[in-house]
Amino acid sequence: MTVGFATPLQRTVRPVRSGPDGITARISVAADEQVFRGHYPGFPIFPGVCLVECVHHAARTGAPAPGRPVLAAVESVRFLSPVFPDDEVTVELTWKLKSGAWKAYAAVSTARGKSAQIRLRYEFEAPEEAS
Repeated sequence: MTVGFATPLQRTVRPVRSGPDGITARISVAADEQVFRGHYPGFPIFPGVCLVECVHHAARTGAPAPGRPVLAAVESVRFLSPVFPDDEVTVELTWKLKSGAWKAYAAVSTARGKSAQIRLRYEFEAPEEAS
């Protein structure tokens, strides 16, 4: 059984490149995204938590191990520049196995340059048995 998860994003993160060590994915941040309504009126900025969500979507799409990746921790987030309506966000995610834990290291950028550096830690649920 596949279980979805709640997300504030209206658009889908699209994989551009995927391999055993990572994934590159993109998402178009349209001006009509609901998260812009209150963040900030008159000067909309894509919320930082939504950038973390973009990385999480990319990680779920390009998981390095069998099973379903479950977010265990947000280890580090550094916001470098804002993301605005109509920007295209690129997530360059690299997987590393460190001390028995899978970590996703992500550089998030727009056409203007780097927007964030994010590190997430994952655990993997065992794949479901076919019945």
